[in-house]
Amino acid sequence: MDILVIGCGVSGLTTGIRLLEAGHRVTIWARDMPGSRPLPQPPAVTSEVAAAVWYPYKAYPQERVNAWGAAAYRVFRELAAQGSPEEHGVVMREVVEALPQPAPDPWWVEAVRDTFRHARAGELPAGYIDGYIFAAPVIDMSIYLGYLQRRFMDGGGTISEHTIASLDEAFAANPIVVNCTGLGAREVVGDKELYPSRGQVVRIRPRGFHRVVMDDYGPNKVAYIVPRVHDIVLGGVDDEHNESVTPDESVTAGILARCGSLVPEMANVQPDDILAVVCGLRPARSTVRLEREEVAPGRIAIHNYGHGGAGVTLSWGCADEVVALVSQS
Repeated sequence: MDILVIGCGVSGLTTGIRLLEAGHRVTIWARDMPGSRPLPQPPAVTSEVAAAVWYPYKAYPQERVNAWGAAAYRVFRELAAQGSPEEHGVVMREVVEALPQPAPDPWWVEAVRDTFRHARAGELPAGYIDGYIFAAPVIDMSIYLGYLQRRFMDGGGTISEHTIASLDEAFAANPIVVNCTGLGAREVVGDKELYPSRGQVVRIRPRGFHRVVMDDYGPNKVAYIVPRVHDIVLGGVDDEHNESVTPDESVTAGILARCGSLVPEMANVQPDDILAVVCGLRPARSTVRLEREEVAPGRIAIHNYGHGGAGVTLSWGCADEVVALVSQS
């Protein structure tokens, strides 16, 4: 079938690839193209800001997220074992999530069960009582989005810059539309449940540090240190309903202070060490919207948005489900 995908972030590109692999003809319409805005302008698509370490952050419901996340984890792990990270941007890292008190295994543990354990004495930052240690993919979005674009186009897909105000414009071109507009779904389909959760990260030069360390509940929350291929991402903030994508110097100072407190190796970041400070808006929602909708006779919309802080983490699993929903058409 001929299928039109709206949106060229990680969800749109991954979905487009899976649809091509299933034998369909696919076009992506994009309001903004990844990498089209040079710094210090805000990134064109939210996916560019993602840290991005595999972790199902602020995405619901848990049962569906578990399945999508596990599927994506397998794909990323296989990709990390192939070729060079210079080509695709994916590496496996040890992750340490530090916790202020003893905790049971997390709800998402099955996806990482073969590498998961609780931290032993001496493996945690000072002041923490428990922690999760597991292996997870880290996806360098400065490389990975370009890899997805090449893979999509090499598979026969086409991408064009096209801004729409509603799905009616898309249906005028194609009767089957996959909606991967992220936060743009507020306007495109009038979704009032969708809201922004502002994130800000600091990218610094590499310094020989290779573990991911996170604190989402303890004295340094929200803090995460994510070593990528060519830099380290320090974060972060989770500022719901804030629409600003302009970096805030006071937020930067807070990120550096929390990350330095969490990991001593990050305590001496100097201005010359900072490569960039960028912001993005997570598309938060009470649940991910992944469903098939018959908008009118002969007009099918498949929605794939509202992934919160887990768009990369869920991308391949959600794309597989989109293919299954298309097959019902």
